[in-house]
Amino acid sequence: MTDPLRAELTALTSDLVRFASTADRADQIRAACDYVAAYAQASRGVHLHRVERNGVPSVVATLRDTRTPAIFLNGHVDVVPANPEQFTPVLRGSRLYGRATQDMKGSVAVLMRLMRDLAALDTPPDVGFQFVGDEEIGGFDSTGWLLEDGWRCGFFLAAEPTDMNICYVQKGIARIELELTGVAGHASRPWDCVNPLVALGQGLVALQERFPTPTEAAWRTTVVPTILQTTSRTNNQVPPAVHLTLDVRYIPDDKPQQILEQIASCFPGAALKPLRPIPPLDTRPDDPQVQRLARVASEVLGRESALYREHFASDARFYSVAGIPAVCFGPVGAGLHGADEWVDIDSLVQLYAALHQFVSA
Repeated sequence: MTDPLRAELTALTSDLVRFASTADRADQIRAACDYVAAYAQASRGVHLHRVERNGVPSVVATLRDTRTPAIFLNGHVDVVPANPEQFTPVLRGSRLYGRATQDMKGSVAVLMRLMRDLAALDTPPDVGFQFVGDEEIGGFDSTGWLLEDGWRCGFFLAAEPTDMNICYVQKGIARIELELTGVAGHASRPWDCVNPLVALGQGLVALQERFPTPTEAAWRTTVVPTILQTTSRTNNQVPPAVHLTLDVRYIPDDKPQQILEQIASCFPGAALKPLRPIPPLDTRPDDPQVQRLARVASEVLGRESALYREHFASDARFYSVAGIPAVCFGPVGAGLHGADEWVDIDSLVQLYAALHQFVSA
């Protein structure tokens, strides 16, 4: 079955890549969901549900008539922006190039085929599939809403690209905007002004001392300045105010309020505005389902499927926060969000085999 399976996974992924399903192209996100739904509808024994929240479509498919399957497998069809040519897939050897081949339309293709094959069994396993449309911008109106709407499970797996290893912890995200005010005036008379940029510089030094920039991957909270704005439009004016945006990636042991207080101490007098935080994924590595997945994946791969921690976020966090064990497990690839993104087709076949065995046990 491997060669026909490989061919269909390549074809399905290629079809999905051709949808330019970026956040600003709601029509393309909907078209991608329509494509998945049509495939599900043509599969015998699939209970299909179309869900929409604030204009964001999702497709939910279960193999039994339930909203609470034992396992949910999740994939997103939305993508980050790309050059037009990246929406034309290119196959080179075992690598399929194109936007979202790795993140994560290759995985969506695997879930589609797995859904069809499992549904055809005389006794399908108690598994559900989520195909969602806004993971790249937070997932609040797709995976987050599905959980809130009662689509729960005993174990949740997002098929995000992990090089066939198992991610059980991811950092949370907090974005903080701060404003420092001063007294504007002519730059030739700095004694008549209060320059907020000076206070900003002092604050950045203090911030660097409290949250030093790692020189290599480190499992600790990081605070990174990303956007700087002033109201000045000429080079001879001391601005009345300066605005700074900070990107915070925090480990589960640290709490957003504690981090906010530490940042505030670096910028005395600043007005801080924390934006909606994204909690971390935090699943116990010794959870029985995690351990079973590791055994199955290692058997399929012929090597250890390692448990590891990741610095970015995913939709798996929604279920983790709700107390449901959740992980990410997906194919091999590279160029995530870049110009040369690719997925390894052989790893898609392995992902199919591992998930088939995992949900069927």
